[in-house]
Amino acid sequence: MADPVYLALLGSAEYFRTSTPPNYRLAIQCLQAILTIRLPPLIEAKIHLFLGRLYTQHTTNVDMASMHLDKACQLAQMPDDIKLESLCLLAKIYSNQNQFASAITLLQQAYDLSSQQPYWHCRIIFQIIGIYHSQEDYNTALYYIDRGIEFSARINALFCQILFQLTKAMLRLLVKDYMDAQNLLKPCLDRINSLQGNFSHIETLRIFYLVLHISCSCFGLGQIKSSKNALIQLQQSIQNLASRPEEEAYIITNPLEQFTWLSRDHLNVLVYLLTVFHSMLSGRLEKALKYADKAQAQIEQIKNMDHSPFLMAVEMLFYECRIQSHLIYGNKSVAIKEINTLCRLHTASNPMNNNVAIQRSLTLHALLGFYATSLNFNEAAEAQFATALRTRFSGDKEFRFFILANLIIIYLRTSKIANLVPILQQINIELNTTQSAILHSIGNLLNGLQNLTQTRIHEAKELFRRSANLASNEDLNKILANTFIVLGHMFFRMHSYQESANMLQSAITINQTIPDYTAQLNTMSLLRDLYHVCNDPRLAETNDRVIQLNDNLQKDYQSAVALAEHRHLLTWTDGACPMIN
Repeated sequence: MADPVYLALLGSAEYFRTSTPPNYRLAIQCLQAILTIRLPPLIEAKIHLFLGRLYTQHTTNVDMASMHLDKACQLAQMPDDIKLESLCLLAKIYSNQNQFASAITLLQQAYDLSSQQPYWHCRIIFQIIGIYHSQEDYNTALYYIDRGIEFSARINALFCQILFQLTKAMLRLLVKDYMDAQNLLKPCLDRINSLQGNFSHIETLRIFYLVLHISCSCFGLGQIKSSKNALIQLQQSIQNLASRPEEEAYIITNPLEQFTWLSRDHLNVLVYLLTVFHSMLSGRLEKALKYADKAQAQIEQIKNMDHSPFLMAVEMLFYECRIQSHLIYGNKSVAIKEINTLCRLHTASNPMNNNVAIQRSLTLHALLGFYATSLNFNEAAEAQFATALRTRFSGDKEFRFFILANLIIIYLRTSKIANLVPILQQINIELNTTQSAILHSIGNLLNGLQNLTQTRIHEAKELFRRSANLASNEDLNKILANTFIVLGHMFFRMHSYQESANMLQSAITINQTIPDYTAQLNTMSLLRDLYHVCNDPRLAETNDRVIQLNDNLQKDYQSAVALAEHRHLLTWTDGACPMIN
């Protein structure tokens, strides 16, 4: 018969742990008091595990957590749940302290011990994959994913098998192998549809699939229009999940089906992020900003209880989207303030992986380059883009491509044609290795502009036509509008006034839906010149619109350059970010 003092203390500990609000300090004291009683080794091991779990999850006392988990490992039988959970929690502590080799040693031990316990074996594999993924050792992560797929297939655990397959597709996306990712994703949806069991768990798996499918087709292959249906399905799935009681996710009928990719709150924020990205790429900036604001409000609520690196990273991505949207809108003063906020978030995030810190810093330089470009500060823009290219990782081809494309625009503006040629050659090399409709559309536009500088009109026109077709087929409205503006300008110079008017009117229609006020000003200015030459009665109305747009943009320009953020950030090309608090 169990010791009544032991039972009383254990019951009290559970009462304090589950009360509202929980009192973890008293729960810990009750469990520590149990250890003064003479207990069988297995019971003592369990109490040490309970204490290790409480210290790990609800305190910052890492030493006490480690001590209790070590003791639990020593006392536990080989292999049992106590031993395996203690090893996993200890490995998590080591990971949080950047002691990855020690964490892997413990997990490898747990991996070897758990082969007859399917739940623990899969959980340990996922934890090992997480560490190698955080260190960008994708080959070793893929090795363990394959072990997970094989193990799940052997024990007929379809849910886990799909989850490992989706994780493998995610890693292929991270290394920009979009075709392999697409092939890995193809069989997953039918398998998900064949699953029976807990609705919340299955729907979460479906959301993971749709997120990867959209990321691959939309952002990897530039298929904006094609991925719209998948985005609608994703939004429907997140609504389906939200309509179910949250407690449903905790009903465990099969332990192998309880692995979740992200929490429900995190999934909501991620769906907002994909919606914002998709809206931006298709030029629907009003929608992008609306959803970014909604997501920010939700992030602020979650941050009261959750300070996870994931949430911080997603918040920073929302700011990147907002900044680019404000620059296109012509809200430069808002954009530079938000770049400063992003600097503050970057400094506060303190990522474990140094590569992530470098990547975020270089993204800030790229955004400052876009900001300087929007102000026609060409030298500052060139310096920021050069800094962004200086140490960016070779694997991030899209980032490099967009920076090089913006540098070409700077060199075209400043007539530095000699500087332009080698960069365009780099872009054309990149185009040979990508299937992205976005990159090919931009590449055709840039090559067309270079041909135009050499008065090779026929070649330029053909390249602009290709760019416009690609952009039109995939709803790339901003690229399409810019192509129409360039064609309008080219036809005007050739005295093909009707063709010029057609192109410019098309550009105006698109730019009003984005709305891109700088592009509208460029278009209306060209149209004013055209109406002047043709003695068109719409000249006066167009001239008024040019003056209005110019005045609005000039006011915003003056507001932006007067800000302290402008003075501090625009000249920053080295060292820590000089943000304004």
